[in-house]
Amino acid sequence: MTEKILLVDDDVNILSGYQRSLGREFRLETAAGADQALHMMAHTGPHAVVVTDMRMPGMDGIQLLARIKDQFPDTVRVMLTGAGDVETAIHAVNEGNIFRFLASHVIGNSCPEP
Repeated sequence: MTEKILLVDDDVNILSGYQRSLGREFRLETAAGADQALHMMAHTGPHAVVVTDMRMPGMDGIQLLARIKDQFPDTVRVMLTGAGDVETAIHAVNEGNIFRFLASHVIGNSCPEP
């Protein structure tokens, strides 16, 4: 399998930030929403990892990861979201069979204090 990572979010500014921050270290592709992500998975895949936002118009991250699980079972699925409630995490794990659920408030506090 390829080492490409697909980052999915409906906010193009966030996708640009991912490219600037991670693009030199990883082979990244970005998709502005779930429909574009599924198209890219089918036409430019396979992707080793898909990282998606939870809240997107049309198809949310849980629905997207569930479809990816069915169509591309070898792809690692990660949800990164600001909606870090327990119910969302449980639903994401059960429906999308995700590898990790990362809430942005956890990421922001993940570094130990000096």
